Amino acid sequence: MEVIAKTLSQFAAGTKYEDLPGDIVQCAKERIIDILSAAMAGASLWEYRNGIIDTSRNMGDSGYSTIMGRKETASFPAAAAINCAYAHSMELDDGHRNAGAHAGAVVIPTALSLAEKLNIDGRHVILAVVIGYDVAYRFARSMSPLLIENGFHPSAVCGTMGAAAVSASLLRLNACQAAKALSLSALFASGLMEITHSGQSSKGAMVGHAAFAGIYSAIMAKNGFSAPEASFSGMSGLFKAMSDNNVDAAKMLEGLGENYEIKDTYVKLYPTCRHTHAPIEGTVALCSEHNIMAEEVKRIDIGTHSVAFNLTGAAGAPCDIQQARFSTPYCVASALINGTFGIVDLKEENINDDRRAQLSSLIHVYVDKEVASEFPKKRGAKIRIELKNGTSFEKTIYNLKGAPELPVGYMDLCDKFKNMAQVSVSEENIRKICGDVQNFEKLAELSAFMRLLKNTN
Repeated sequence: MEVIAKTLSQFAAGTKYEDLPGDIVQCAKERIIDILSAAMAGASLWEYRNGIIDTSRNMGDSGYSTIMGRKETASFPAAAAINCAYAHSMELDDGHRNAGAHAGAVVIPTALSLAEKLNIDGRHVILAVVIGYDVAYRFARSMSPLLIENGFHPSAVCGTMGAAAVSASLLRLNACQAAKALSLSALFASGLMEITHSGQSSKGAMVGHAAFAGIYSAIMAKNGFSAPEASFSGMSGLFKAMSDNNVDAAKMLEGLGENYEIKDTYVKLYPTCRHTHAPIEGTVALCSEHNIMAEEVKRIDIGTHSVAFNLTGAAGAPCDIQQARFSTPYCVASALINGTFGIVDLKEENINDDRRAQLSSLIHVYVDKEVASEFPKKRGAKIRIELKNGTSFEKTIYNLKGAPELPVGYMDLCDKFKNMAQVSVSEENIRKICGDVQNFEKLAELSAFMRLLKNTN
């Protein structure tokens, strides 16, 4: 077995909860409550929130595992896939600053659904979450940026290996079985960036497939399936197919078990593509610092890097919620009006608002050499606001709220969860969920906790 699969499998099978530093345990809890927020938003707002359940039903699925924010249930692999799709669907899931991926939307729902099925305690869930983040993000950052440039979606592709690692940990696979699970997961890893150009509304389903494929791989390995010796670095392996064999195995595995990738994750405070966040924050900051009103603006220039420009720089008013979340001009226009960007800005009446459309036409996105030179280590934007009276103000922003350097606290994340969950979960259950996550290592099993996540309204 190749060194990558062998080493990561030893990490997945051999790491114990007691090996985790206290700050990593706390970080895992924060990631859990944050991803639950994202999933609750998807369960109540994603346009395919019903369709994905109906699709599962039409394929003959049935079972009693929890679908977050819903009254329906499903088999545990289907519930994991649906919960993952919800978590990624509204662009509220956390991400990794150096990987260009969102592992949490795959890792955490996979861990919770599998733990609910197997009656596993909170300590082992925390461990599996940390392992899943590490595996997914080591693949994603090592294959970046060629993975995206070659047209593959990092969250779906690398999330498959993350889900396989989570499943291997919770199924108590030995190192040999875990290696086979990871190797098999490479065969099922898929997802195309074309979804960001058209059909974005279905993007969450790709991440849901990653969960299903990761669970499937681990169970196959447990049942004795053979696996390729070099799924990742072989002559026809994942790295050659998706990232032009650019992966340095030694660098990918450096610091394994010491430097945990979950520490390099960020929290998303806006329900939009992460590449719009620097323009939003920079615009809000300039308006606050200089008392700028939307009516005073003549023009706004947003300088960014090529990846952000290609994904979010399109001019013109968006036609629907998906285009709105991937439109820097629309996001900045809404921030000019509201002083922030929230779920309310994704309502149909606001997307079709003439005032937002007019302001969007004043916002011009371009590739700035200075900002581009910092990518991918820094993902920022240069914002220049020109007023009708001839005055102009400029700000370059790289460190965003919720980034590892500017973390938000657990109570802030609980507030985010309350805002996203109150449509479907009672206030009493919201309080219980926030308390349980903060004390997750004390949960003897997950069944009662998962029931709290069901729709009770």
